[in-house]
Amino acid sequence: MKVTMRRVVSSTSRVLRLTLVAFALAACSQQSRELETQLVPTRTLAPRPRVTATSLGELPRLTPTVTPEPLTGLTLENADRLARVFQLDEPPPRHIYSAANDRLVVFTSRSFEVIVADTLDVQTRTPVQLNDEAAPIFWYAASPNGKVGAIMQPDGTVDIYDLDTSQIVKTLTVPRPSAEIASDIALNEDGSELAVVSRGELRRIRLDDAQVVSGGQTLPPLTQAIRFAEDASRVAAVQPTGDIVIVSAVGSAPPITLTGVFTNTAVEHLSFSPNGAKFGASGGESLAVWDLSGDQPVLQKTFTDLGGAVEPIFDRTGRFMAVLISPSVLLYDLQDDEPRAQFRLAGNLPVWSVNFDPTGERLFVAGSGELASFDIATRRALQSASRPPITRSVFSADGKALFTWSTAYPSGDVAIFDAQTWAVRDRLLHHMPVIQVEPDRANAYVATVTLDFGIFVWRVRDGRRLASIAAPVTDTARALLCFAPDDRSLIYLDGRRIVAYDIAADRATGDFELPFAPRSISGCNNEAAVLAAAGEQDIRVFDLEGRVVATMDALSGVEEAGALYLSEDGRRLAVLSPTQLTIWDVQAQEALQTAQLRRAPLAGLFSPRGDRFIINFGDDVDVLDVASGKVVSLDLPKGSSATALFPRDSRLVITALMIPTSETAEQPLDRRVFASGELRLWDAQTGELLRRIQTQDLPYVGAISADGAFFATHARTNAMTIWGRSPAR
Repeated sequence: MKVTMRRVVSSTSRVLRLTLVAFALAACSQQSRELETQLVPTRTLAPRPRVTATSLGELPRLTPTVTPEPLTGLTLENADRLARVFQLDEPPPRHIYSAANDRLVVFTSRSFEVIVADTLDVQTRTPVQLNDEAAPIFWYAASPNGKVGAIMQPDGTVDIYDLDTSQIVKTLTVPRPSAEIASDIALNEDGSELAVVSRGELRRIRLDDAQVVSGGQTLPPLTQAIRFAEDASRVAAVQPTGDIVIVSAVGSAPPITLTGVFTNTAVEHLSFSPNGAKFGASGGESLAVWDLSGDQPVLQKTFTDLGGAVEPIFDRTGRFMAVLISPSVLLYDLQDDEPRAQFRLAGNLPVWSVNFDPTGERLFVAGSGELASFDIATRRALQSASRPPITRSVFSADGKALFTWSTAYPSGDVAIFDAQTWAVRDRLLHHMPVIQVEPDRANAYVATVTLDFGIFVWRVRDGRRLASIAAPVTDTARALLCFAPDDRSLIYLDGRRIVAYDIAADRATGDFELPFAPRSISGCNNEAAVLAAAGEQDIRVFDLEGRVVATMDALSGVEEAGALYLSEDGRRLAVLSPTQLTIWDVQAQEALQTAQLRRAPLAGLFSPRGDRFIINFGDDVDVLDVASGKVVSLDLPKGSSATALFPRDSRLVITALMIPTSETAEQPLDRRVFASGELRLWDAQTGELLRRIQTQDLPYVGAISADGAFFATHARTNAMTIWGRSPAR
């Protein structure tokens, strides 16, 4: 199995949106059938510190590592006392590689996990050790009995892991894999032999003495993709013609060629049964299943008009096939034409991986933060374990709750952490991935937006859904703008309309139409309860009744206005374009400061008092003093990707940095390889670096509580760290 671990992260919301749209199109290409089993989580795994022990056993209850002084927040004077309060580093299960009678082997983003099959508890976690931590590609495998794991690195190093002890027990060197030629590895049933395809050559290696027991077999030179059987007995090689060549990795049986099914379409999914007896391939809108147990392959079944390529998964007995059409898993008895059952995760969470136990009696499903088991005969949910996907967050107004969701692991799951205990207080489950979360100012409600632009309002106290605004039937953009000052209504953009939605009544109670289709729009979460919208010729500021309270028409390059920001008091408006920043006095309708930009920025941010404004270029951050017009530049490492935030004390700036390797620092953002992370604290008046904190993970985004007591950083590996003030020394 080839894994691409790209550490390249785009800071633009457009890239994230496109990623989520692509995911949703794939997930929604099939309509769910009537038969459905809903999974309700039976427990939630408590957040844990990083695991270093061989066996997890009983973990102590999590307690913060420091006790921050409440409400005082971070200031210029106490910046040296910033310390880690809490860390979560437990990525959701991505791939259920193998399933034995008593255990599953799950691969996350950088570790093997052995999971108890009956309870779904984590038994051991084995972090992957790489020679080059910035390596974007490596290959992994696990033995079907769940005892052994293997990692092949780009330099040809293969490490063999004992998954019970989490130790490397053997290191081999094989021919260096080529990026241009398909490569892969697999382990046999008991993990005693390793099968390797590198540079097109198939060889089998006995692990106790590192002897090659079979080799010299070469895959066809134009092979485009390969897939091993789970027990390493066979490998499938896809050819440009659509033919699939099945090569035996055991003995000297001649290759088998499967022809005639995919001559006019590319093969997208390949899958063997664990013992190699069944094989499925899918491309276009077709799925074909072969029986390979006899002397000659038999085309057993074909499915057409599926609406897209699907992934088949077979059980060991050869009787059942699961078809993954996220968020559904359809279960087929291969003797029938119609699905026997359909399974889903709670909240229709996206499904990533499926596997059967050896007897074919249970189905295991890994999704976006969920691992679940089902009884196939009764179609009943057995167990589930939860690890909320967490790569984005926002604090409640009082700082007592942290709302988290994910853009790296598309998920409809919003987890609410209690900022006193850091336990998961509630989980808000949606039918589609969440793209926006907005809490109110009274700590009563939180609003969410899903990928299809459905809007929901939830009560924070108990996670109850109070209002639902259906997704638009046309291609209409939506965005949450704010909660109204009375905290009873939600204000959102719907195309050209600004809508007020009464939460208690669960209906729209008013709206007004903008005089133009907005090129950009600000939020309205400010003391003046106003919003700004840019048209073709001017920028206007509206109150929530639709009255124009200010117009900025003496603008140059307004057609390029990329983003609008209002200060917390609503008195100042920042207009940030690719070439210029202008700060306006809203009431006087006059420009206070104008700064020409040397290149296009990524984002901007007002300080809480509106006296300073951050211009974030990614690998540079400028801080503008609104009163004087002075600009201070924060010197960041070349090619960095930064999040920059103000605490309440606007004399201080915090940056969370992903720092690239020197070899890729000059590359475009989407081609940089980020290798290290840092938290930096700066004097916003002078640009002086006050403190540098190296982080274990790569913080690509951050959030800060309104009182400045807590600062959250997130990595795309699902790592979340909360920072706060340590006690006075």
